[in-house]
Amino acid sequence: MKNKLKSRKFWMAVVTAGLVIANEGLELNLPSESILSISGLVIAYILGQSHVDAKKSE
Repeated sequence: MKNKLKSRKFWMAVVTAGLVIANEGLELNLPSESILSISGLVIAYILGQSHVDAKKSE
């Protein structure tokens, strides 16, 4: 569990989820296209980093 809290992938997912929730809940009025772009970049980063981590462990 301690390793999960040190993971950059985990924190990127948490921050992105927080941004989506804050935009809706706190009415930040950020354009939905911007939120989708940020989310897409984070998903690409997480998938890419997961691939690198998997290759590194082989």
